[in-house]
Amino acid sequence: MRRAGPILLVLLVVALAVAAQLVDLPDGTQLRALVDGAGNAAPFAFVAVCALGTAVFFPKPVLATAAGLLFGVGWGSALAIAGFTAGAMIAFTIARGLGRDTVKGWLGERLAVLERVFARRGIEATLVLRLLPVLPFTLANYGAGVTSVKGRHFALGTALGLVPSTVLAAVLGDALSDLGSPRSIAALAIWAVLAAVGLWWGRNLITAAARAS
Repeated sequence: MRRAGPILLVLLVVALAVAAQLVDLPDGTQLRALVDGAGNAAPFAFVAVCALGTAVFFPKPVLATAAGLLFGVGWGSALAIAGFTAGAMIAFTIARGLGRDTVKGWLGERLAVLERVFARRGIEATLVLRLLPVLPFTLANYGAGVTSVKGRHFALGTALGLVPSTVLAAVLGDALSDLGSPRSIAALAIWAVLAAVGLWWGRNLITAAARAS
């Protein structure tokens, strides 16, 4: 029975990931129509869409780019970050409830090092997760739930770590008509730099945790 939680968690994550690939995703025009139809409630509706979409593997870059298209860079980024953070906490809470107690007994030495990083430097570890574009956002949320990172540290690290990538995506969304513009090229270059910083920072955290063990 103790293993039922992790098994359910894996099945849930796989099912959501598969469903996200099979469902037809709305394009920019459809999203704009939905937001326009919501009237004054549009910002709240968009935050809810981001939260639920994040928890069910809806591509975050699509939503972040849509934020720039629909609300502009500043307001759109704020709404997207609020929604993404809420969605991350939904996935985190589900994983924490289903898999944490069992998974902590399965840790090998390498995973134990990562566990120490999240336990001792949870905000920094979460920030690193958010700077790595190769790691799927929603999968990282579910994965973090089975680590020992504190919920408040995960939420804060997520909100802070989302700022650069979300703003950059919103900038690109606000300038989709001209992807060759200097602003778009600069945004993509900054994105690459942030990814490199995330790799460097994560390596340092892991190295420090390994030496302290």
